[in-house]
Amino acid sequence: MHQGNTTFTIEEIETHIRTYRSLLKSSGKIHISKIMDSHIAMKSVLHEKAGGKQVDAAAFVYALLRLPFCIWRTESIILGQSYSVFKKNGYSGIGTWKRVEAPGRRRKMLFDGKATLALYIASVTDVDDLITLLTAFQIEWNKMNDALAGLKNPENGMEKLFASSDLNRIRLICGKDYSSLVKYISKRRADWIVTLLSGSYVEYAKATQRWWDHVASMAHDLRLYRRAVYFVSSNTHSLVNLLTRFVVTEEKELTRYLYEGKNELLISLWEQIENGTYTGSREHFLYYIAKKYAAVNPDFVKRKHNREQSLGVLSVAPFHYLDINTQIIPLSRLAGISLDDRLDVTTKHLAKSNAVIVNIDYPLGWAAYQILTEIGQNVDMVRGVYIMGKAATLNANIGDILIPTTIFDQHTKNIYALKNSFTASDFVKIFCTGSVMDEQKTVTVKGTFLQNKKILDTWYKEGYTTVEMEAGPYMSAAYEFIYYNRYQEQQFINFTNLPFDLGIVHYASDTPNSKGTNLGVRNLAYEGVEATYAATLAIIKKIIEKEKEFV
Repeated sequence: MHQGNTTFTIEEIETHIRTYRSLLKSSGKIHISKIMDSHIAMKSVLHEKAGGKQVDAAAFVYALLRLPFCIWRTESIILGQSYSVFKKNGYSGIGTWKRVEAPGRRRKMLFDGKATLALYIASVTDVDDLITLLTAFQIEWNKMNDALAGLKNPENGMEKLFASSDLNRIRLICGKDYSSLVKYISKRRADWIVTLLSGSYVEYAKATQRWWDHVASMAHDLRLYRRAVYFVSSNTHSLVNLLTRFVVTEEKELTRYLYEGKNELLISLWEQIENGTYTGSREHFLYYIAKKYAAVNPDFVKRKHNREQSLGVLSVAPFHYLDINTQIIPLSRLAGISLDDRLDVTTKHLAKSNAVIVNIDYPLGWAAYQILTEIGQNVDMVRGVYIMGKAATLNANIGDILIPTTIFDQHTKNIYALKNSFTASDFVKIFCTGSVMDEQKTVTVKGTFLQNKKILDTWYKEGYTTVEMEAGPYMSAAYEFIYYNRYQEQQFINFTNLPFDLGIVHYASDTPNSKGTNLGVRNLAYEGVEATYAATLAIIKKIIEKEKEFV
């Protein structure tokens, strides 16, 4: 793909992708050791020390956060789109396996308790993501094995491999499992085997269809096929939090929990908000604390759930297919609710609305195309598409808000020019803790490890300053809402006149050009809260105002 005289691809990266995809396609199985050389040759910006002898702490921690802790007991990883795919391939007992999780990646994973890990995949992006995570983890694991093998006390050896801050981070992530991790690393070299049970588009489409069938059946009384829909891709907390505002009545209990926890950083932040030295929102901070409190207080969770039910919020958990939670919210149930004063909107007109909000946990990469396409084919009409997600930024700071008007999609090599429903003016009253940068040019990438310094510099010279993973696939789906054919490739596509509202907002979670501030060495903690809630407030206001045209 060329724009002017500049290439938008790097051969070493494309070679790596072709290598593991072709191996999986030809045999259905791959040893991670077979692709380590091509991974190293990419010179990934997330794995800059891959080819050296020194342990790359940032890459190791990044992968550690996104793999389940049972990974160090695992030898074989099985990938499939649905329970039926696993069953057809001889894994009928998978339903009895233990559900496992990773701290930093939402994905349905099951462990047999011995040496096999099964993962549900939603699209080819899940394959790209898992392969690159495992490869980076294996490279660093084996470096550590070289250094720790034969030591009487390998934990002491870890102190020589990592800076104290990095080692403390690893201990914090692993908790009681830290000693087990070090033990396994010191005793064996890693060479994971990944088996893809089915890589066909049909199976991905089938899994997506059955995911939606489950959502529609759970919302049977709403008859979604007759409804107009406002589609929101965000998360499953910020939207309902801002609609229910349940923390307003729970403030006393939440602040008591805050002080009892004795987290000096959070207490200091709260007191800065209270005395006005920090411009963050009291309510947004309470939502952040509420998430922590909910993890230890079932009664609080019950009260929160009751409040959501009173507004007609239907939460649908995934079942045997895509690991994507969904919320259905009838707009008529929101008539007359009290929203944040800064929005300056009335909701009385919603009493006459027949529309619903369909809010999903934002998917990973190409699954976004499959989901939006499936929903579009099964509801009466789509009146708005609003996308909120994280992005790496080449010119802003962590926690800033980024609003794109140009999107280059690495999957299709399309460039989309769009009239974004959001502009910086939408955030004047609701976002005070960072900058809002509109008219940004965004690159949608195939995976987090699949960029290097050279390609980032190339994009930056062409004015592309935001890097993320979902906008391009969503644009491919949007294309099919208005044209007679499937999405195109290697085209310039004008999206400035659409039959529905289209709004995209990213908040900066990563600055890959700044050493020490990518997600491999730190977690996005409170830094993203203000931007997340500001973006969600903007989405709520757009939906309420848009619906005035139809009631």
